[in-house]
Amino acid sequence: MSSLLSDLPTLRNGTEYLSSTKVPLKAINGRFLTNISFSPELHIQMAIPINRGIGFRKLSKIPIDDLIDIYVEAGKIFSKEMEIGGQSTTLNNWIKLITLSTGMPISVVRNAVEMIPAFFKKEQLERFLIANSPTSEIEIYDKLVGVRGTTKFGFSPKGKNVGVALPGNHPAVALFGALIPLFKIPAIIRSSSSEPFTSYRICKALWEAGIPSEALFHFVTTHAEVDTLITKSDLGIVFGSDWTIQMYGKNNQIKTYGPGRSKILIDAEKMSTYRMRQALDIAYRSIIYDGGRGCINASSIVYNSDEGYDEFKHKLAKKLAKIEPYHPLEEEAQLPAMTKEGAKNLASYIRQRMKNTKDLTSEYRGYDDFLYLNGEFGYLLPILLELKEDHKMRTDEYPFPFGTITRVNEYLPHELVQNTLALSVITDKKEKAREYLREPSIHKVFVNESSFLMDLAAPHEGFLSDFLYQKKATNL
Repeated sequence: MSSLLSDLPTLRNGTEYLSSTKVPLKAINGRFLTNISFSPELHIQMAIPINRGIGFRKLSKIPIDDLIDIYVEAGKIFSKEMEIGGQSTTLNNWIKLITLSTGMPISVVRNAVEMIPAFFKKEQLERFLIANSPTSEIEIYDKLVGVRGTTKFGFSPKGKNVGVALPGNHPAVALFGALIPLFKIPAIIRSSSSEPFTSYRICKALWEAGIPSEALFHFVTTHAEVDTLITKSDLGIVFGSDWTIQMYGKNNQIKTYGPGRSKILIDAEKMSTYRMRQALDIAYRSIIYDGGRGCINASSIVYNSDEGYDEFKHKLAKKLAKIEPYHPLEEEAQLPAMTKEGAKNLASYIRQRMKNTKDLTSEYRGYDDFLYLNGEFGYLLPILLELKEDHKMRTDEYPFPFGTITRVNEYLPHELVQNTLALSVITDKKEKAREYLREPSIHKVFVNESSFLMDLAAPHEGFLSDFLYQKKATNL
């Protein structure tokens, strides 16, 4: 596998750069994959003034239609054989690297990676920009002036560059950083050392398609450099845990993406047979989608009725228990592979929290333990825990198909679905879901659909332009 790529360079100043600090990246099974060029803090400090200076000026001069054409061309380049680190690499080889470095099933990785060139189509990019435009016109990114009624307003960047610290949980998240130059704002991308491949390939494709090199940098660093990147850049975007949210959440110049805690509310009272079947299907798919690795996976089910509850929970547990572990490179794989040590440690942590819960899936697995170890990998098998409304695990989420189910008893339904990235409301009375749109702590509401449906033009956690741009008075 090491023959796929000897070294992954950084992307700075218009060239690939092999750092003197190279860190071997190992696969989930411990085998060598490639050497990663790590960048010191000095490289970030040097890149920021270039990015916000020359990079901002050059991007400002490119008409939005031409920027769209650059992204379209980048989508074509991304899919073709590319020379990276002096080696020719195919997209299929890249997909294998991502699979082995993250443990995600290869079918999941392929779908995520192939989504990128599919999105870099003219009609998709225009739709995305229009959805982010306050006038529903893409010309505003050139003119910077819009009109509402008879009142003019200015539409201008909040900053001249963005530092983006990406996570490594899913390849598709690389789009968050790569799309920022489409708004005529430069970006410095810091990728996760466990999955630097997707964002690297996008950035290099954009360079080759014509994005000014000063407007887009790509680094891999330790966690220590993240703070410098997102606080010294004009704007910052960071993904992380609750601790990350607490650290940066009050800084208006930094957009934070934390745990999703996405939920499903099943309004089962007098529910039709069709809707109940749909609820079971949506709950199942929302838990297992992409191996359960995303913040948009549902990890909590709130069942608002006594009607059909026992039948529903057992049917769902039985379906989840049928999923078996496969090598991540096999097409049948649905579960993410982990290091054996990592799987054991996470299983131990979960067991410590499982007091006063019932593992509904164990009955159908035929044994209690949800930890599975083979010669190379560790796996956590799908688990559905039944618990009470006030149990500490009700809002837990983990990087595998994990779910809890709670029947509404002492609390009101809306109290149990707060602080949610994506809420799926399954109901025969669609108008009842409207009340959840008024809840500020729920970011996106689906009705009779899965929580994981992803549309960049209708994002889960706010429109990107709301963070990147501001409106101001003008008479231009």
